Amino acid sequence: MAKKKLKKSILAYVKKNAPKNADVSVIVPTLNEEKYLGRCLNSLRQQRYFGTYEIIVADGYSTDKTREIAKKYADKIVIEHTRTIASGRQAGASVASGKIIVYTGADVIVPEDWLARICAPFADKNVSAAFGSLIPYDGTAFDDVLCKLVLNPMAGLLHALGFIYVYGDNMAFKRKAFDLIGGFNVDLVTAEDTDIMKRVCSTGKVEYVPKAQVLFSMRRVRKWGYAHYILFHTINFFRAHLTGKAFEKYEPVR
Repeated sequence: MAKKKLKKSILAYVKKNAPKNADVSVIVPTLNEEKYLGRCLNSLRQQRYFGTYEIIVADGYSTDKTREIAKKYADKIVIEHTRTIASGRQAGASVASGKIIVYTGADVIVPEDWLARICAPFADKNVSAAFGSLIPYDGTAFDDVLCKLVLNPMAGLLHALGFIYVYGDNMAFKRKAFDLIGGFNVDLVTAEDTDIMKRVCSTGKVEYVPKAQVLFSMRRVRKWGYAHYILFHTINFFRAHLTGKAFEKYEPVR
């Protein structure tokens, strides 16, 4: 539910053999992600998925080689000048043709069965959204254990209690439900993933799929430190759920 008008996006690139009406649209928001994007998009191209899917890069007007790299893999590139994650996610959806919209991140690597797993819950017509789990690809043994034994089980527990603890780079929506609630609130700088999951619950079920796992970068944790990272996201999570408000600043880490 966008509170302000989203700036007009420019469809910068459409691959000649892009699917005309894909079953699934996978959207990757970017902003100066030349160091990571190639690995992400290459892993998306390797998906073992039974249907058709398109890859959309929603770029925040990058000044590096992000769009050049994207052209090697993406079916569509859309440029969004606001440069916030919510606006990027919404811009990607505006050019998506899929009946299911899936989101991941530029610094994420996805296993070849990821798309099939994150989309599986939509076989149930009552499901409106789904989200998966995460594990670091550049973490220590401690990082791996923390995700496997604490963060991912906690996501399942919170979901059961009615507090959706979603990782924005591993979530999917039925297009009809997404449109019904107006998509992302582009006024938000942070917690846009929590906000949309709260609102989409009014349209149907939200499923947690722990086996739909993505591998993510620890770059922000390394830059911020564990204490700052955990405190920021914990406070922001409960603020978004309990008050509907979230932090208005989010330091870029490249």
